Amino acid sequence: MTPDQDNPFESTKTKEFCSKCNSELTIKTGSSGAFLACVTYPVCDYTRALSQSSEVQTLKILDDVCCPECEGDLAVKTGKFGMFIGCLNYPDCSFTVKDDDDDDYEPVDCPLCHKGELHMRANKKGKSFYACDQYPKCDYLLNQKPIAVKCDECDWAVMTEHNNELHCPNCNHHVRVPPKAD
Repeated sequence: MTPDQDNPFESTKTKEFCSKCNSELTIKTGSSGAFLACVTYPVCDYTRALSQSSEVQTLKILDDVCCPECEGDLAVKTGKFGMFIGCLNYPDCSFTVKDDDDDDYEPVDCPLCHKGELHMRANKKGKSFYACDQYPKCDYLLNQKPIAVKCDECDWAVMTEHNNELHCPNCNHHVRVPPKAD
């Protein structure tokens, strides 16, 4: 594998050139998303936002990697929430690599839309939250880890785990979690 295939999120060379020093520009990511930067940095400090809009743009098609759902091509893309890997057959295929999920977290079904799953995400400051993967069609999110346990009071499909208690995000009902037996 080439270095780009090992980590497609690393900086990628482009065919654009710096308007200050005429050196090649490369794609980098920062807290505000993807941008173009001069390869001679710190000698030249030229940068330019990659996109002025919140539309998703394809940065690089990944060679020899197929979508596991539709066998289409995968690409490194950038959007409102930064870079990600997604299928080029979108919207017919909505496969994306969900790299944010914690290793010990198993996604649960979204109780609001019943079509998506709640996946672990991180905001720009690094704080974790759990959001439906059908966003923007479904904007359901939770700040605590969701558990696939139905609420006794309102039959909501998930509860959150916090301080040895399960809390219902729908009706605020809570139950103490019994200690685990060894």
